[in-house]
Amino acid sequence: SDPIIAARSETFDDPFNEYHLPEAILRFRQGFGRLIRTQSDRGVVAVFDKRLLSKRYGRSFLDSLPDCKVQVGSLRDLPTLTARWLNL
Repeated sequence: SDPIIAARSETFDDPFNEYHLPEAILRFRQGFGRLIRTQSDRGVVAVFDKRLLSKRYGRSFLDSLPDCKVQVGSLRDLPTLTARWLNL
């Protein structure tokens, strides 16, 4: 484990919810922001982590994003849905 992160974690009563989760949400939002920079940009972000839907904190990740369409589906349908969304 990273000693700097471990030291920072020790300063919190609940390191997961008070440090690690906010950091993860921030990085998730930043990654999304690298794809969508202006209102006219279009793109698809596929998240293959079921915790986004199965854990209480998953909603926090989705709520951190700017207004966008979120669609839950199977991996099998991803190419078709992506092509349709991008008008290919």
